[in-house]
Amino acid sequence: MQDGQTFFSLNKPFDWEQGYTANIDMREIGFSIQHTEKYSIHRIVRTDEIEGMPAIHEMTVGPGRKLILLDELANIWIYEDESRHRELLFGQGHHLFSNQASLAAMADLLIIADANQASERRLAVYAISNGQTMWAVHEWNGLELFPLSVNTKLASANAIYTTVPLDISVGMNGNPEVPAGGRIGIISWNAAGEVVHVYEHEALRLEEAEEISSLHSRYFTAAADGTIALLDARSRTVTVFHEDGRDPLHFTLVQEGRFAGISIDTNHNLYIGDSGYAQQEGVTERFILKYRGNGEQLDKVTSFRGRSDKLLHDRRNRLYVFDGISGQISLLDLRARTMLLEDTQLPEAVYFSADLDTTETEIEWHKIRLEAEIPEETQVRFSYFASDEDEGFLDGNYVSYTSYFTDPSISTRAKLSATRGLWSEPILNPKDALLMNARGRYLWFKLELIGSEQKSPFIRKLRVYYPRTSLIAYLPPIYQQDEEHSPFLERFLAMFSTFFDDMEDKIDHISAHFDPDAVSGAYLEWLGRWLAITDHEAWGETKLRQLIKQAPELYKLRGTREGLINMVKIYTGSEPFLLEYFQFKQMQETSELRQLFAQLYGDNPYCFCLMLKPEFVRTDAQRMTIEQIIEDQKPAYTEGKLIVLQPWMYADMHTYLGINTYLSEPTLLTLDQRSSMPYNTVLIDVDRDKRMDIHTRLGLDSEIE
Repeated sequence: MQDGQTFFSLNKPFDWEQGYTANIDMREIGFSIQHTEKYSIHRIVRTDEIEGMPAIHEMTVGPGRKLILLDELANIWIYEDESRHRELLFGQGHHLFSNQASLAAMADLLIIADANQASERRLAVYAISNGQTMWAVHEWNGLELFPLSVNTKLASANAIYTTVPLDISVGMNGNPEVPAGGRIGIISWNAAGEVVHVYEHEALRLEEAEEISSLHSRYFTAAADGTIALLDARSRTVTVFHEDGRDPLHFTLVQEGRFAGISIDTNHNLYIGDSGYAQQEGVTERFILKYRGNGEQLDKVTSFRGRSDKLLHDRRNRLYVFDGISGQISLLDLRARTMLLEDTQLPEAVYFSADLDTTETEIEWHKIRLEAEIPEETQVRFSYFASDEDEGFLDGNYVSYTSYFTDPSISTRAKLSATRGLWSEPILNPKDALLMNARGRYLWFKLELIGSEQKSPFIRKLRVYYPRTSLIAYLPPIYQQDEEHSPFLERFLAMFSTFFDDMEDKIDHISAHFDPDAVSGAYLEWLGRWLAITDHEAWGETKLRQLIKQAPELYKLRGTREGLINMVKIYTGSEPFLLEYFQFKQMQETSELRQLFAQLYGDNPYCFCLMLKPEFVRTDAQRMTIEQIIEDQKPAYTEGKLIVLQPWMYADMHTYLGINTYLSEPTLLTLDQRSSMPYNTVLIDVDRDKRMDIHTRLGLDSEIE
């Protein structure tokens, strides 16, 4: 319809990268405003409101996101916050640990570390299901253990880390203490209770002697695969150890705060909490600090501004924050957030194009077609200007427009200010729009993406058409020469022009709808109907696509052995075993084998058997589909049987060596310490029809009367 019209198309990263981007996330299929993941509060558990539960001193997260809580009476509770179900794992009077113990969880195991001198089990591991003790230790390598903190490796089930004094002496009052210059280290244990490694650093030595009891709540440990971190809250330092043997990293926290709690996410970022009291010592806001593993500060978790005595990540990077004063547990989830444009501090992005050069002067630009997803609460603004000159005055300087727009050293704010008078009125959320008063060899455009807190427009493709053409050219001259009404009529007809363009584009690319590799969904099912395949769900897209592609060759082989095998192979992914009468006819003439072969394959010379392993016929629906394939592909005068091979242990059934039967050395089957089965015992169910057990299939080998 639009003879002689051409267009510029921007639909690949290379096309867009010729321009200037600000706060844009460029991908292979388009671009949007940059996003980042930030924590926001998902749920708050107020343990002080749980009926019958004393004040909570410590917590950890067990399997299934269940909370494991230690109360002031040294009870251990398992609490499901969604259902509000609570269960007592350890009740009063157990004398296993005190209410000052530290908790950690690893798979279905609970680790309890207690530095209380009266405790006989300084480090113990229990089964969460029933409280059974798996192992417990009181000392290591002749050193009495006083675990000051405990944690497990994130995303792993085989590592426990305890922070302990490595040098212990007896103080003047008879209490154990760490002497001046004494070492603090981290002991790594495996799931069996064996020490794997000891991590030390010179910066962790104490400057003065100190009783072990006063070190409580000073040290906090966190670990992820390859990284172990230790926070010394009193000295405001963090020490990061690496399992690969690299030198430890030691850095000091420069921010103000009373730090407590450290955790590591799966990206090896460090999170450090603040246990300061609100309104105390000038503290008005408390944030969780975020650091890279190299000690570089990244950001603050601004969505949480409360007290934190313990931080904990789970495998999905959810962050748990425990307030030991109120007993409140806050669950924070990562959610996508639209990033702010640095120059405006708004959730928006700006794109300035390079010049679109037609190489001809006085060209009148026609329209744009924008393919974009524009969610509610977001907006796209398209502005443009055209000129026969590629240079002009901007901000008092004579510059190349393209060089100025694409210069990364000029801020976005400066570009927006200097070019304010160039651009047309913005077209809001354009999908198909005429370019009015756009005449010139060159055209430049500006795209502004306005997002919300969580959503952003997504630009996939842009086409800019030229020269100006219109359906008004097909009307009598009187409609074209009316200067007052022609512009309106031209814009009105432009809507129908778009419909015609789309129709012609579909016709031009109609062949793509016949390509099984290019279509999916309803179009693929439509192609399948050409082959009389109606049960698309049974085949699935991958198998259906393969069947359509091989259809010409398969239909040449229809009614042959090779054709049937290929069809079944496409459906099951495995080549079946096909047995015809002529293959065993000679053996059937032996009287001793006639009855066996008749039982297995029948005595009809026009009957064949197609055999498949059971893993390829798992459901009755699959069985019916395969039987339908056999019925469609077999010669008209023959009968086909489907046999699903079973792992027989009896030589008179469908037993085929190397297929569903294997020979091995005999072993005695022991049922328990008092019962066994001898070598010559055979388990078999010869007649399985009409039995209410695993072989019962209604409509196949069983009926209800």
